This record gives sequence, structure tokens and C-alpha cells, in this order.
Amino acid sequence: MIKLLPAKHLLLIATTCIVFSIVLIALPDDTDTNDQPTILEAKFQEVSDADISFNNLPQTLSIQKITPLRPLEPITQEPSSQLTTNQTLYEAPAPAALVQKSAPPTFSSGSLTVSSGDSLSKLLSNKGISAQDIYKVSQADKEQKTLLQMRPGQTLNFIKNDKTNELTEITLVLNRLDSVTFTRDGSKFNRKEVSRTPDITQTYKEAEINNSLFVDGLAANIEQPLLLELANIFGWDIDFALDIRKGDMLSVLYEEKFLDGEKIGYGNIIAAQFINNGRVYKAIRYETDKSTSYYTPDGQAMRKAFIRTPVDFTRISSKFNPNRVHPVFKTIRPHRGVDYAAPSGTPVKAAGDGKVSFAGKQNGYGNVVIIDHGKGYTTLYAHLRSFSRGIRKGARVKQGKIIAYVGQTGWATGPHLHYEFRINGTHKNPVTVRLPNDAPMPKNDLKNFLPYAKQVIATLNNSHSPVLSQKLASLQK
Repeated sequence: MIKLLPAKHLLLIATTCIVFSIVLIALPDDTDTNDQPTILEAKFQEVSDADISFNNLPQTLSIQKITPLRPLEPITQEPSSQLTTNQTLYEAPAPAALVQKSAPPTFSSGSLTVSSGDSLSKLLSNKGISAQDIYKVSQADKEQKTLLQMRPGQTLNFIKNDKTNELTEITLVLNRLDSVTFTRDGSKFNRKEVSRTPDITQTYKEAEINNSLFVDGLAANIEQPLLLELANIFGWDIDFALDIRKGDMLSVLYEEKFLDGEKIGYGNIIAAQFINNGRVYKAIRYETDKSTSYYTPDGQAMRKAFIRTPVDFTRISSKFNPNRVHPVFKTIRPHRGVDYAAPSGTPVKAAGDGKVSFAGKQNGYGNVVIIDHGKGYTTLYAHLRSFSRGIRKGARVKQGKIIAYVGQTGWATGPHLHYEFRINGTHKNPVTVRLPNDAPMPKNDLKNFLPYAKQVIATLNNSHSPVLSQKLASLQK
């Protein structure tokens, strides 16, 4: 049938269909709840063959404008409370990538204990921390080098970002009080030292000596470090190897440190008292502008210009005796010093500050060191095995410096130190000689010290047990 139509009619029909299709595509899609179809009306004009010209088609073709039968209304969203039963709103989920990007980061923490041979790189790399972050942390610590000096037993705490796996914070716990924290700040880390302050309380304890300072002190629950410090405080006045007597008593007022309710150690000895062979010694800690030391209640330094015994010995093998019989020659020869028996190689310390006036061999004394302390005081150390490095004539030494080692050189029957103490050339018994005090407290400090000392001694006396109070009262009669 199509073949029976003239070509010109076919062309007109085809053109009309194309225009109609374009109009349908261009019209907006208007969905209505009433589901009423949009009615389009097209009017066709009958055209004869003579009216159609291929060269003048647009002018002869007339198509009426296509319009909807009812006007289009703008789309508006009603409040949810006004939705009809046939209307439903849907919330489209956000893309997964957008959700991941906007979600807040999460963090995880961990704790590591430093073992022998561990390094920062080894510990953190095992926890997935990048080498770049480890380098940044080490750069923040390049001057102090705390992380390079980690010790076994210390704790390393870290926090990292679970999303980026970046290191956020790391803390090295040095001890119960001190730690160092490194916190991320952009592309670098900031270093901060953190110190906790413990609670400090004053504690009083006392002990009666029946065996030795350490045996009876420990039995009275006085810790060994405190006993060692007490021996140092009173060591210029009391020889704890020779002077201790049964019935001697000590009392001490000191600081104890607490952290989170737990005792973590002790602080300073505030004041101490020692009754030795009927004599009472008192020491008070006081800080001046120049130093901190222990003083008597009237401001005299507990530290003496000389150490009573310059060597840790096992026994006195020979006492100071002007009428001694010599063990080798069996004749009466004065023994103008004290022999302290000690194993060979035991360190010998300078009894006081001074200058070495002699270091070498001296007849039967073997290897000898002589120190001139000024103001007429000199000390001699004999039968030495060897000298310490730098000990020679003219060398300056400080009290307590190791100057030599115990030996058996010269006329000696066994390893020991022969020690002499001279004042203006006259030999004195090192065990009983009255040692001069160190420099006294400056007058400006003394003015503030005296009322403070009175208060501290009152606190110490009020803490005494009845037994100690009675003993002190009997000594004051």
C-alpha cells in the first residue's frame, strides 16, 4: 500500500513524524498523582501534489504548535506532616567514599616495655609505625637524645590514627615521676618533659644500738640508704667501726614521698641526733644561697676539714703508740700513726683538701703520699701498692678523692694502710684528734638559721620515745 502513495506524500508524512518526535522529547516529564495522560492535538492540512515543492518545502509545510491541554504546575515539596498517604519521601544514601572521608578518625593505643637491645625503630616498626614517623620523632629528640638512651624496664606508650596509621603521640616513661611526650603537630612532633610532684610527709624513727648501726637500724625499720646517709652526716665525729658502744641511740626526722597514695621513696633527712658514748651530736639540714649542708644547732658545719678514717678497713692492726715494739725489728719504736688492715687494692682517699707534697718511695714506708692541707696540717699514707692517675708532687686534691691503693710495700707484714696525722709537725692520734670544722655558716644566713634550727630541734625532741627522752635527761644532769 505504501508503494501506491506518491513520493511527495511519503515525504510529508515522514517530516511530520520527525517533528512530532522532537516535540515529545523536549516536553518535561510531569508525573501527576491522578495519572491523567497529557493530550496532544495535532491538525493536519491536506496538501495536493501540486502544492508540494522539494525546493520550497519549509514555506509550504504548516504544522500547528503542540501544547498540553492543561497548564503545568510547579513542583513543590510539602512538609512531612502534610504528606498524603500516597506520597513517600526517600533519603538517598551518601556515596561510600564520601562517608569515609567525612567520618571522624579513631585512635588506638599501645604500651611497650623496653628490653635489652631494643631501639625506637625496632619497637615502633613492629607496631606498624612508618619509618617516616619514627624519623620525625627522633628529629624532635635529636638534642636531648632521650630516646637513644632508653633503659631496659622503661615503658613506651604510643597512640596512632587507625584511619591513616600515622603516629599521633608517643611517651617514654622514665620513672614513676618523670616522662617525655612527643605530640604530632602537622608534619613534625613537639617534645615536652612532664614531671609529677609527689606528696611529701615528715616521718620520725629511732633505734638503740646493741650490735651495729646497720643491724639495729634495719631492725627499727630504718632503710639502708638512710643509714648510709646518717653515717656520712656523723662520720666526721663518729667512727662507726671503732666508736660505737652498746646502748648508743639515734633518732632521725626525714621526708617520705608518696604518689597516688603509694610510698615511692624518701626525701631529705631534715634533722638527726646520735648519742655516742655519752656525747650527743645533732645535725640540721639547711640550704643557703651557695650550698646545702648539715649544721649543728649553733650553725657550725657538721662537715669537718678532714675525714676521720681515709680507708674502708676490716680492723685496726696497730694503734697509735709511742712505746710500741716493732713487729719486724722487735725493738721499741714509736708508732706515730694507725694501721688499718684492708685487702690489697682497697682505695685510699684524701683525708682533706690540699696539695700533694710528696709521692714516691720512702725507706721502710714503701710507696708514700704526703698531703699538705695548709694551716699546719699534713697527712701521710704509707705501704701503698700504687698511686692513682695524676697523683704527683704539686697536684691538688679534694677531700674524699682516691689517691692510692692499699698494698704491702716497704717494711710491712701484711696489706694495710699506715696513716699519720700531723699538726705543725707533731704527730697526733688520728682516731682521737679533734678535727677542725669546715667553714662556718655566713653571718647573713646564720640570722635566719638559728630560729629555724630551734623549731626543728623542738619537733625532733617532741617525737622522742620515753626511753630516749629519759636517756637525754640523764646526760644533761
